[in-house]
Amino acid sequence: MLTFYDAPISGNTYKVRLLLGQLSIPHEAVRLDIAGGAVRAKEFRKVNPFGRVPFIVEDGFALAESNAILLYLARGSKLLPADVRAAILVQQWMFFEQNQVETAIGLPRLWRKFGVEQDPALFEHYRPRAVAALKVLERHLAQRDWLVGDAYSVADIALFAYSQMAPEAGHDLGQFAAVRAWMERVRKQPEWFALE
Repeated sequence: MLTFYDAPISGNTYKVRLLLGQLSIPHEAVRLDIAGGAVRAKEFRKVNPFGRVPFIVEDGFALAESNAILLYLARGSKLLPADVRAAILVQQWMFFEQNQVETAIGLPRLWRKFGVEQDPALFEHYRPRAVAALKVLERHLAQRDWLVGDAYSVADIALFAYSQMAPEAGHDLGQFAAVRAWMERVRKQPEWFALE
């Protein structure tokens, strides 16, 4: 049985929750209060030295990092292309998500959502990075329905999680028509649900 360590507020755990539902993967969910320090607890650190969520354990195999988990869980499914080049393109977009989107949108979103006081210069530091990432997505999605090939994949799940949060981070998606249309296509996927 797969055990999934989850935190409802996290976009990274949302990605895994979405994939688990869309692939109907049986699992036990363990909800953690990250604000209350659950990920810093000694018991959790024993099984997860990264001290972060999401995290899974299946038959003694432990895995951290959301996109690594997505790739592991999607293997052999329609959400991860069998073609080597297409699969590498999926990974390319997932690296882009972690390097460009997750930080530039995720951190300001978190600060705003929880009223964490930050130097305004930090918000301004991330603003152009988030806009640049959204522009990359806009150009790419203006030519196609999905990030890789002609089908929805784990790349779309990975990028959707934090891209949809852009307004919560203070970004207007009005100029990103292709991104908004793509988000609507993602929302129409079977077993889709909104972030809690």
